[in-house]
Amino acid sequence: MSDRRKAPRFAFSSPAQAQLYVAHDVQIQRNGPEQLTVVSSVASPKGEELALRLRGPDGSVVTLQVRTIDSRPIVDDRGVHYQIDLQICSAGQAVTEEWSWVGGRGDQ
Repeated sequence: MSDRRKAPRFAFSSPAQAQLYVAHDVQIQRNGPEQLTVVSSVASPKGEELALRLRGPDGSVVTLQVRTIDSRPIVDDRGVHYQIDLQICSAGQAVTEEWSWVGGRGDQ
């Protein structure tokens, strides 16, 4: 049998830096025109820039670029979660109260 699958497919000529974020379900609360609070299973460091994807009532998706203002642990009957205050940096279109979360952290 050939070692085709064991052979390297590519190699970096020098080390590369990257970041990987995995989507997490969050609960969203709107705190005003430029701020949101989410409850997540993971913390977010202050100043971290994130992408928050929302699905509108008509099925369209908008991505908000947000920045973490504050993140603090909270304990409830489901265990430890994190309440994260976010500042909206940019939005593709106006976001209304009817929008629901469909994505996660990612794509800075």
